Amino acid sequence: MPPLFTPKNALQSAQGGAQTRRFREFVIAHFDGEGAISVPNTVWIPAAAWASSRMASGNRLRDRGLLIQRLDVFVTRRGTSIASTTGAHLRLAKLRDAMKSEGVDVKEWNFPPDDVLDRALNPGGGGSGRGAHGHPAAGDAAPAADKPAEPDTK
Repeated sequence: MPPLFTPKNALQSAQGGAQTRRFREFVIAHFDGEGAISVPNTVWIPAAAWASSRMASGNRLRDRGLLIQRLDVFVTRRGTSIASTTGAHLRLAKLRDAMKSEGVDVKEWNFPPDDVLDRALNPGGGGSGRGAHGHPAAGDAAPAADKPAEPDTK
């Protein structure tokens, strides 16, 4: 019979002994039997240090909840049941680009739509000239519905 897993701190308890993969700009943290999240290093390192310095409470769900509360931006892998993707679109867009540059298949992850993230990275330009919900952006003149278009006679 294999020995039981006994966590030494709240981080081990929260992850259930699962692995954490570190990349240049982000971490993929797995949670035993619950899925995985990808977190920027600037967010993960302080939260993981905090959780590593705390004793495990004896309640894995409580330890996991306390760790996740300290993460203000992360994306979940499809099928992850512990939390939902959270964070500002700009930070999620930077995380998506970092994951792509490391060769991670971002289709497996629950990012907002690409056009939303691309707009967050480039808010002022290159768009379709349309605002939210496909309506003309503020200041754009809408074509008159009752006036037929004039043919170009040049």
